[in-house]
Amino acid sequence: MKTPLALLSAALLLGACGSAPAPRAGLAAPLAITKCEALAGLSIPAAAIALPSGGAIVASAERAAEVAPYKDPEGEHLLPTPARCLVLGRVLPVDPAAPPIQFAVNLPLTAWNGRALQSGGGGLGGQVITAPGNKASGRFDPNPLDVPYPVAQGYVTFGSDQGHARGDFRFTRNDEAMRNWAHEEIKKTHDAVLAIVEAAYGRRPTHVFFSGESAGGREALRAAQMYPQDYDGVIATSPVLSWYAVHMFDNHVRDRLVDGGMLDARAIKLVADRTRSSCDEADGLRDGVVARYLECPNDVAALQCMPGQAAGACLTPAQVAAVSALREPRALGVPFAHGITRFPGFGVTGDEDGAPWQWSFYPIGTEAPSRPLPPGMGFEPRRGAILNFGGFLIRHTIVQRDDFDPYAFDPRPHAARIAQLSKMFDATDPDLSRFAARGGKLIVIHPSADNAAPLTMTAEYYGSVVATMGQARTDDFMRLYVPPGGSHNAGNTSQVNALALLEAWLLRGATPPDAPVAQDLDIADMHFIRSMPACRFPAWPRYVSGDPKQAASFVCTARDGLRYVQR
Repeated sequence: MKTPLALLSAALLLGACGSAPAPRAGLAAPLAITKCEALAGLSIPAAAIALPSGGAIVASAERAAEVAPYKDPEGEHLLPTPARCLVLGRVLPVDPAAPPIQFAVNLPLTAWNGRALQSGGGGLGGQVITAPGNKASGRFDPNPLDVPYPVAQGYVTFGSDQGHARGDFRFTRNDEAMRNWAHEEIKKTHDAVLAIVEAAYGRRPTHVFFSGESAGGREALRAAQMYPQDYDGVIATSPVLSWYAVHMFDNHVRDRLVDGGMLDARAIKLVADRTRSSCDEADGLRDGVVARYLECPNDVAALQCMPGQAAGACLTPAQVAAVSALREPRALGVPFAHGITRFPGFGVTGDEDGAPWQWSFYPIGTEAPSRPLPPGMGFEPRRGAILNFGGFLIRHTIVQRDDFDPYAFDPRPHAARIAQLSKMFDATDPDLSRFAARGGKLIVIHPSADNAAPLTMTAEYYGSVVATMGQARTDDFMRLYVPPGGSHNAGNTSQVNALALLEAWLLRGATPPDAPVAQDLDIADMHFIRSMPACRFPAWPRYVSGDPKQAASFVCTARDGLRYVQR
């Protein structure tokens, strides 16, 4: 006799074989969960997951108590997280040497709205992003800190560890693990979780959304590019979309810091003050924000020391070279996916001396990188985070030698491997026609002063989508919004209620506004600091009159001369 779980697994298999696209209509009324603890031990057959796998297993399922608000470094849990059914599981590999994909699902107990929201990860992955205590167990980027979390709004939320553990590098030698990290974990997690949702509520979601920030933003775009049939709406925030190109570019910046160009806090402030002096008032207001983004010139050479200048009052030639290496475009020496052969540079963003997520954390750090880089993982504390990422990818995924020193890396002998990895990872495909044809909607949020993942990269991608699909067709399904002066990780004016924008567009047919509000709510206690318009690219917010801390005091100003396209 078959057990109830075996019968359930058989039903899931039959459903997967004859499944149709998710219905477009929403639920008539919220649903209560019908199974929680009984989900433990559920086995999802491999045939229910569209990509090769060993099936999936639910390791645990329990009613988790409400989580009271608490502080964390990015303000992700300052609101309560409601009681829910917490499901932990794993997708099993085909190759027994590959690690499983660990995932966490948060199922509303009494008021499921019929929708599911998948989250991308961050950094180099390895953290089950929706598990208790982790980033997307509460707030999802880029929503304002004071907006109730998606699970509190009735969403099923779920995400994975991208198929490997944090702090490990051995997985990079396994082909299946690398494919999972590139994009396959997105689909495998999606299929496994939708089977769990059906078992919990007796039906599948009416709509499935994907939201991710940074590396998770890359995943969001890969979801739309690779698996358009699975997602009704996608939100990509600060996407590190040109994954291999940007990190090889970052490694070149690392070289310049090693070569004597390291900038301490005083030198970074000199650069930031020069940016403010040159470009702050171009938007009509002297407020420390370069709101007329992507137009500020790189005039760092004016800071180079002249004979007789005191140390610390100017920059050395090596420091000027390091700043220009970060800001200026660079040919990459080998081709990447979709014809890309150069990276546009970070440009002049403003807020270079901002805390905590600007130059002293991401592209520069507080200590010069080592030469040679010590063997092993290759992560050095106090060095620029994205410099560590670049060294890791070169050492462990391209060269695949644990003691390889990434200094002065020559990509040409590794061109074939780089092309292979770029095709797997880089979210640079400008042809989103399949996603658009199924009625999908894409909202991209990219703050102008992001110094971890530059706006230039996303501006080029957007321009390439327009060049491929035409402006009118792109406008039907895609928006790029630029919060002025915002940084990575919810810094400054970067918080936009993108989930509400997506719901209005997709569920109610409301055309998205050209100037949604971006807020700066303090990550310690959510108190209001400022709001500004997050203008639809390429418009920028010009100050008109009134309280400079209120978005209503600005007007989004069109410009025709700003053209970016992937090259």
